[in-house]
Amino acid sequence: MKPSVYLYNKTDKGYELYLGEYSTLEGLLVFEKSSELSITSFGATLYKKYSWATENELPNFENVDNVIQFLESEGDLGIVEFEASLPKFGTFSTHDDGECHYVMQSKQQCINILKSVSPPQHSETLINKLICNPNRYITCNNLGVTEIFSSFNEYLEKNA
Repeated sequence: MKPSVYLYNKTDKGYELYLGEYSTLEGLLVFEKSSELSITSFGATLYKKYSWATENELPNFENVDNVIQFLESEGDLGIVEFEASLPKFGTFSTHDDGECHYVMQSKQQCINILKSVSPPQHSETLINKLICNPNRYITCNNLGVTEIFSSFNEYLEKNA
């Protein structure tokens, strides 16, 4: 599945990438499975018998593959918050298991993620629009037509 909306921006923290309507599992699949990962914050409502599970209730994970296997085997956890540090890349976080936010160390890392999640036939157009329109929300339909929004609220108003 492709994200519904994209955002790219360079900040003092690094190169940011936002993917709308993209799950935690989908967001992790962009990384090499052997990549080192440390979960720094976690909140879920459906994990085991906990009414609110945090990172303290999770098993230890060494890499992205461990987390992917965990998420696939557990099914719906009701993830509300997920934050992880990936030493070779930066940080990855999700909100309500449907909004992925990456802060990468390099622009090329963001471009690599975009290439892996965008429709192949439209990835170059989409990447160009994102790089040329930082901090703008952009959609890309199945025909490759892009729309640019100045805010998330504007995107929601036109796509709700």
